[in-house]
Amino acid sequence: MLVKWLLMCLLLPVILTGQEVEPSVDSYKNPRTAVLCSALFPGAGQIYNGKWLKAGILSGLEGYTLYRAHIFHEDYQRDRTDTEAQINRNKHLWYAAGVYVYSMLDAYVDAHLSSFPVGNLAFDPVNRSLQFALILEF
Repeated sequence: MLVKWLLMCLLLPVILTGQEVEPSVDSYKNPRTAVLCSALFPGAGQIYNGKWLKAGILSGLEGYTLYRAHIFHEDYQRDRTDTEAQINRNKHLWYAAGVYVYSMLDAYVDAHLSSFPVGNLAFDPVNRSLQFALILEF
């Protein structure tokens, strides 16, 4: 009887470990869909990925840069000799293009990392003294 209890105590933790949790199909985001959404409207790829704040920031930034480019374009149309307005218009159009490309790249990367498990990430110092350490767990 003692042997049975001992075997049960030794084997029970092995039996109870179970299997690892697989990411659900719903949590997987298609990177192509995210890029397509973001290409159609800046920030839509972030909405697809569930990053609402980032979508608002990128949409607002895109709108702001295009608005400023429009204002400088109107200034340039009034006075064709004003090269400052032309330079600022072109600069803000480049900013808008940069935000547009960044929005698509961010949506693509975020969709790829949507199923990445972040529950195991932690900062655990070995002790309180000043030292460097490399810890590898297998």
